[in-house]
Amino acid sequence: MSKLYSPLVTKSDKIKLVAVFQTNQIIKNYALLGIDVTRFFKETEIKLFKCNKTGYRFFYPFSSIGDALFYEELSKNRKNYYSRRWEHSEALNYINNSDLVLEIGSGFGSFLSLLKENKIVSKGLELNPYAVEKCNNEGLNVEEKLIQDEAKINKKQYDVVCSFQVLEHIVDVNSFIESSIETIKNGGKLIVGVPNNNPYLFINDKFHTLNIPPHHAGLWNKEALKSLENLFPIKLEKLIFEPLSGNYSYFIDSYMNNLKNKFMKKAIVVIHRFMPKALKILICTFVNGRNVIAIYKKIG
Repeated sequence: MSKLYSPLVTKSDKIKLVAVFQTNQIIKNYALLGIDVTRFFKETEIKLFKCNKTGYRFFYPFSSIGDALFYEELSKNRKNYYSRRWEHSEALNYINNSDLVLEIGSGFGSFLSLLKENKIVSKGLELNPYAVEKCNNEGLNVEEKLIQDEAKINKKQYDVVCSFQVLEHIVDVNSFIESSIETIKNGGKLIVGVPNNNPYLFINDKFHTLNIPPHHAGLWNKEALKSLENLFPIKLEKLIFEPLSGNYSYFIDSYMNNLKNKFMKKAIVVIHRFMPKALKILICTFVNGRNVIAIYKKIG
């Protein structure tokens, strides 16, 4: 393998191996979802590395990450793939009616429709041509374009730039973030929503099919999101975690399946049997939920 650098910190080789995944198992798991991902895996395993400077974790080789056809198939197989999400309504609280908003990765237009309902002018970028056509047919302003291309012609154009469940799919995250910031006016906002991988997904459910390639290119958590203000001209103003209560059943099932401590597992079973409500309140108080939103302000 040639010299490997962190996709987030340009030319930084300060990385370490975190985990190894067998590609034959990944292929089998995706087959259960009705999707053939064989073409993305030329080797018998993929590796997960961690950038020591930022805490960002990324999968390698980069060729294992999905293409436009993969996402078109996924969106057709999973009807709620581009549905309205918790982070959409949460982000709306930080957008003014007078703001001009750009959403990167707008999917079928769930968030753009929400903005339209609130009379907020917006534009979307989306690489899935099937989704772009659907949005345009519904009167939403969506273009099939990379954020890097948008940044070349619309620097400092938008008051708010958003991306929800997008950054974890990007291989060249440095260029993606840099270009996103270039399109924002000074003092404007960058709003990023990603899966919470510490502890909700990665620690609790390491082999979750849609959290590994070809679906996800990287794993984000509080540490990695916080590190962005040290790399780019932005200041982290707020981190908002989705409440665990909405996905508590999934969390506790996954946690119990992966728990190695037999004494702890038995104790939780007993508490869950006799005091299920108390256990849920306790866990939901101390464990963050499935997703997280980071709100940044552009400085300089």
